[in-house]
Amino acid sequence: MSMKYTEEDIGRIVDIDDGKGSYFEERIVMVYCQVCGARYIGPIREAGGFLGGHEVFEHFFKSMDLAP
Repeated sequence: MSMKYTEEDIGRIVDIDDGKGSYFEERIVMVYCQVCGARYIGPIREAGGFLGGHEVFEHFFKSMDLAP
């Protein structure tokens, strides 16, 4: 099941069943990448993946700039 979250949803507590499992009492949050400014609004569990993915990508991109 796909859900679109907006700024109005930030702070809500929801239950999610996505076919891979169920999440109970997940808080909806907004996070952003401090390097490129991309934003994510959704369950806190997914926000961690967004931030981790951006951190890895931004580190990779920066290392490419420094390559000889």
